[in-house]
Amino acid sequence: MLKAPSVTEDSATARRKLEAQVERWTAEAKKLIEAGKEASALELYKKAADELPGAPWLQHRTAEISRKLKQPDAAVLYFRRAATAFQIAEFPKRAIAPLRTAWTIAVESLPATSKALVEVSLELMQIQRRLGLAADATVTFERTNAALRSRGFSEIAAHPITNIEDDAGSPRAPSEPAVKPPSSRPAGGAPSSSVAPRSAGLSTDASLSARDHHALTARRLGRG
Repeated sequence: MLKAPSVTEDSATARRKLEAQVERWTAEAKKLIEAGKEASALELYKKAADELPGAPWLQHRTAEISRKLKQPDAAVLYFRRAATAFQIAEFPKRAIAPLRTAWTIAVESLPATSKALVEVSLELMQIQRRLGLAADATVTFERTNAALRSRGFSEIAAHPITNIEDDAGSPRAPSEPAVKPPSSRPAGGAPSSSVAPRSAGLSTDASLSARDHHALTARRLGRG
């Protein structure tokens, strides 16, 4: 008598099919880049990255191409996702570089990216504090406010960084997440800013999705 496949077996099979599809997409994307068709390659990278959000190198590659093609919204989104994926894979130090790059792009693209700038800044300060880089977090705070102020937007209130300091000094359960991965896809046009001129009070959600147990496979798929 044949035994019906379990839910776990079905899930594993579906996962393997997904990874195989992502490999095909990335392989085709690389060929398109070699042929000088970077815009078409980016669309495939976005599809692959959206299907495997836990693949840091895949998110990072997608962000790099988005930046090269002058798509700041997409670049910021995928650099943030790369940072989140590194943290899920327990490489928190590697999350700093993509967040700094996302921060730079957000500053360069003001005023359209003011909301993204605030969100990236809070994420970056949070991880800097958790890694014991208090001075770096303070610099991020000050430089962000300077950038917002120069464009007529409200500054980040003092309480977010105070909360980050308090959180960094308190014990955290191993399974408790640190940041929430950005999940919405970038809009077709430049987003309007939700940061009101000269008003206070900005916050960020601080929760993560569950660990992606295929992170190692995902990192391999994202390289190249």
